[in-house]
Amino acid sequence: MVHALEEIHRLLRSAGTLMEIRPALEVPFVEVRANGDLLFSEDDPGFDYEDDLRHAEAAVATVVHRGLFVLEESRRFELRVYTPSVKELRDHWAVSGAYDPEEKEEALARRQDEMYARAHEVLERSPGAELVYVEPATMSRLTRV
Repeated sequence: MVHALEEIHRLLRSAGTLMEIRPALEVPFVEVRANGDLLFSEDDPGFDYEDDLRHAEAAVATVVHRGLFVLEESRRFELRVYTPSVKELRDHWAVSGAYDPEEKEEALARRQDEMYARAHEVLERSPGAELVYVEPATMSRLTRV
């Protein structure tokens, strides 16, 4: 990851800016909402990439410490995916995760299936409700030195 940031530094113009966006170290979660009311909320048991996120944070800290970039600003936000059904959310993940190099561990996948089944039950009982996948994220502005 440091190598990639070094390469970006090399390619950026003097005083160029890198907008770096990545998931935050907080567990993503699933909600079911209807008319603004929260009907269901559970952490995603499939969250298994904390080590990768820590490596990304360390890589940014390394290039800032080495003086390649100045961290101008960093903000937390939530990336939200809204769907009317569990099937549509699963279809979304099938497309967005098509290039993941590894399959999820069987135990994680099973716990995630169980969580989605509970969310589906709530959706079925609540006409007009929607499923929301919430992934905390961080956006940082790094200026080339």
